[in-house]
Amino acid sequence: MAHILVAESDRAIREFIAGILAEVGHDVQACGNGIEAAVWLASSAIDVLVTDMVLHGSQGLLLSKHCADLGIPTITLTGREFHVEEAHGDPPLALLEKPFRFSDLQRVLNAVEAARSGAAFSGGTSNAA
Repeated sequence: MAHILVAESDRAIREFIAGILAEVGHDVQACGNGIEAAVWLASSAIDVLVTDMVLHGSQGLLLSKHCADLGIPTITLTGREFHVEEAHGDPPLALLEKPFRFSDLQRVLNAVEAARSGAAFSGGTSNAA
């Protein structure tokens, strides 16, 4: 079980992701914007961040970078084409394109958890068919 922070501005998507992750046994906190997520990060430890890339402007990428600086693995979600120059530095390690299947999210989450445990993570993107 992982402690996961889900930061997604679309309430339906946020509740869907948080609900499914909780159903499979994870401890999940959901936030609607970068400010809520930053407050949560300042007061609680998490194992993984799942965030929308845009999240009201570029908050998602900034949040991803902040978590990476703290050593927190991040799964970044995007509903549009990603351009490397948007990353303001290193691109997200785990990028998952919307729409995605839950199995895609679980596969990426498993890889992130394996990396956290010391196994190699090849990163990459996924695009559900």
